[in-house]
Amino acid sequence: MHKTVAVFGFSSRGVQTGTQIIEVVRRGGAEVEAYAPARLKADGWKDLFSLSEVLEKRMLYMDALVFVGAAGIAVRGIAPFVKSKLSDPAVLVVDEQGQYVIPILSGHVGGANAFARTLAREIGAFPVITTATDGTDVFSVDTYARQQHMAIVEKDEIKHLSGALLAGEPIGALTPECGFLITPDPVSTPFSHTLHLVPQDLVVGIGCRRGVSAEQLYQWVSDRFCEKHWSLYRIRAIASIDVKREEEGLCLLAKRLQVPFLTYPAEELLKQQGDFQGSGFVKDTVGVENVCERSALCAAVREGWLPENSRFENFCLLPKLKGEGMTLAVLTLSR
Repeated sequence: MHKTVAVFGFSSRGVQTGTQIIEVVRRGGAEVEAYAPARLKADGWKDLFSLSEVLEKRMLYMDALVFVGAAGIAVRGIAPFVKSKLSDPAVLVVDEQGQYVIPILSGHVGGANAFARTLAREIGAFPVITTATDGTDVFSVDTYARQQHMAIVEKDEIKHLSGALLAGEPIGALTPECGFLITPDPVSTPFSHTLHLVPQDLVVGIGCRRGVSAEQLYQWVSDRFCEKHWSLYRIRAIASIDVKREEEGLCLLAKRLQVPFLTYPAEELLKQQGDFQGSGFVKDTVGVENVCERSALCAAVREGWLPENSRFENFCLLPKLKGEGMTLAVLTLSR
């Protein structure tokens, strides 16, 4: 479910439980970073000299964070970096003995609740889920949107729908008061409180020079989508080559669009099939002649959104476009 996970332990017992968690997460295919105080000399764990400094970046780049220890440590640690329930990573707390798994941030959209249930099952713990809709077994529109790869447009409308459902009131076509509409063009508003869910059927591949800002990248992507009359909410992921994995502009762009930033090594990009627009300079620099087109296809194939033998031109909506220090390509998942 989550591609990148950071695990934090603060005692010898916490590191033992954390090591068990790491094994579970890695079996699921995730990349894991583990942090513990240097005094513990934990084998395979990075020394944790400043929790705040580590969290500042990990809250931005990681899909999920797992704290093994007191919930207070996690709450105080993440507090300065919490932004939105729709963009923050999943955050879980596990007690040192590994008896309870508690999601404390991004339970629905971030997938913390589902992660907690899976992790608890694997380590023999009990998941403690506190969100209202989960506790009463009521339909959750934000969970539904995440499972169906749909973007939520009007974030503030979630509370109206959830509130109505928790009160036992109908939503959707049964009442004019509130409901959700699944559409690629979030304009029509049939309800007093309309929540638009936009199917995320596009993957955007991007190549860029070092140092290009998130604002430049956002404007570049936004302008291209505006020209095509496409909603940015349709983007399922941003993709690029792995040497750009921590390129700040691209990371912040994905964060702003509230989608994952997926990167792949040059050898994986070279395996992709299609007629790609090549550049000798790019090949000499990063080992592959085209980043934007190949990475878009690679993401779609590796994530299981398209079959293994897919060719780029069969799913291409927008071939390679060049900007100032940037290239962009858009691939569709809906054909």
